[in-house]
Amino acid sequence: MRWASARAATVVTALLVASGGLVVQSPAASAAPAAVLAAGCPSVSGGGSSPTAVRVLKSPKAAVHTGPAAKCAVYDYAPYGTVVYKWCSWFNASTGNWWSYTNWGWIYEGYLDGNLEEPC
Repeated sequence: MRWASARAATVVTALLVASGGLVVQSPAASAAPAAVLAAGCPSVSGGGSSPTAVRVLKSPKAAVHTGPAAKCAVYDYAPYGTVVYKWCSWFNASTGNWWSYTNWGWIYEGYLDGNLEEPC
């Protein structure tokens, strides 16, 4: 009797999955970082008309931030030599540093080759 009940439950589950009646959600591991900014993290919108391809010069990897400051959360790392695309650059007057908005996120300009892009 137990075997029949277990088999019936398996068949019902398979039918629900096949018909779309049972939805199993997996965690969004590859989702973009949350737009939560740390205290002191400037909120600057990226922009620019066309990206410029540049390479990461920081070895072994450059931190990718949620905003243009070291105080902003790091959510990824771009390995040395990786080609990233800069959309615009922004001067953080409180620290005296330039940051670039890339297809990966915000990266400190000193970690990238090439010239500054148009202002964000």
